Amino acid sequence: MICPTQVPPEMPRKALQEGIGGTVRAQARILNGEVKEVTILSGPRIFHNAVKEAMLQYKCASEAQEIIAVQEFNFKVD
Repeated sequence: MICPTQVPPEMPRKALQEGIGGTVRAQARILNGEVKEVTILSGPRIFHNAVKEAMLQYKCASEAQEIIAVQEFNFKVD
């Protein structure tokens, strides 16, 4: 993985209360070891902000060129 330091997204309280789970696919644009932009490709809207906030905190391997990475996040309700 090009981002050794990853912050897991928090489960939104509303999703927990309503028993909503799902999978979110997100694309990150990484430049100079920093996530510059996060684009949600698919998944329940309720999780989009949590995924964006988490991915923007990633610390990635420093690369001069721009890298596009896609990651999936699974939100499960117990």
